[in-house]
Amino acid sequence: MARAYRMICWAFILTLCGCATTMSSRGGASSQAVPASVVQEYQAKINSLEMERNRLKDENYILRKQLEAASKREVRMPSATEIQTALKKAGFFKGVVDGKIGPETKEAIRKFQEANGMTPDGVVGSKTWSLLSKYVNG
Repeated sequence: MARAYRMICWAFILTLCGCATTMSSRGGASSQAVPASVVQEYQAKINSLEMERNRLKDENYILRKQLEAASKREVRMPSATEIQTALKKAGFFKGVVDGKIGPETKEAIRKFQEANGMTPDGVVGSKTWSLLSKYVNG
């Protein structure tokens, strides 16, 4: 893979610099060497690009492993009783904890969301529960 990449880079360099031999105006071939400084400059660019590619490859590997680990985590949403209990402890629910999400519970959820800078939709999603769950055992 690295060899093919180097060959492509050299082909690109030669395309930019021109071929080592060019036709003279009289139709004959003349030798025209690529200056060493140009070769060194492009080799440095190639090395820099290869280092960046390797860094990104390593970063990609790490991110894939993190995503893989995150996708294996179990996500458990709370029961209605847990939601009502947490809302009651947080001071947003005044009703009886009956394990049913009714209008009073939804209003308490909206008030909690609004008080915590969220869009008050009355639904306990992962963001709402991450804040509300602190009140379950507290």
